[in-house]
Amino acid sequence: MRTWINFSKELPLCFLSHLDLMRLWQRAIRRSKLPVAYSAGFNPHQKLSFASALPVGVTSSDEYLDIQFTEAVNNDGFKRLADALPSGLSIHGRQDIPDGIPPLMSLIGAASWHVSCGLNEPSELGGAVNSLLSSESLPVEREGKRGKKKLDIRPLVLNLELEKSLSGHQLSMLLQTGGDGGARPQEILALLGMAEERLMLHRTALYVRVGARLQRPAYVALIKNEVQIDAKKDYYQL
Repeated sequence: MRTWINFSKELPLCFLSHLDLMRLWQRAIRRSKLPVAYSAGFNPHQKLSFASALPVGVTSSDEYLDIQFTEAVNNDGFKRLADALPSGLSIHGRQDIPDGIPPLMSLIGAASWHVSCGLNEPSELGGAVNSLLSSESLPVEREGKRGKKKLDIRPLVLNLELEKSLSGHQLSMLLQTGGDGGARPQEILALLGMAEERLMLHRTALYVRVGARLQRPAYVALIKNEVQIDAKKDYYQL
């Protein structure tokens, strides 16, 4: 039986690496004595994965753990798991997954982000956002296995918006992500001339691309048909 666990990662645990976060979940699952499934082989490991890796130093209110159990787990079992987690990790919900749904990691197509700017007069940043959105291309340079390479991330920027907040203003970003390639929020901040080390980056939601639309993972979990990828059109469809 597979389950998607929705959780948040807040301070101070945002500085945990991806591997350390995985180990933390593994220990919590062992302490709560849940019937997690293990892989076969000489060195068996728990069958679980994250929907999308979260950069170190970034908080999130919408993360997902894709986990496989050997039998159904009741509410008491998930309460034990929640109690075994440290401060900074909170479980918000869970959804049992029908047979045939691929790993959530392979389905994620976009993510939304918030950056608190703390600006009372955001006209300069607003102009930079409008200029970026009107650009036909946004070339960035990334380090690859064979050295540096250039990439145009403009098609991967789905939306940018400057919004009012209690602390001034915040920048909202909707960016393509996943195995088909994605834009990194740090690249957007650099293109806007924003000093990343002075900002708090927060991931607010993960989305699955279904046809031409973006849907929350819970939507896919409730659909009993198999989710397949259309290689010609490059999107997931039900």
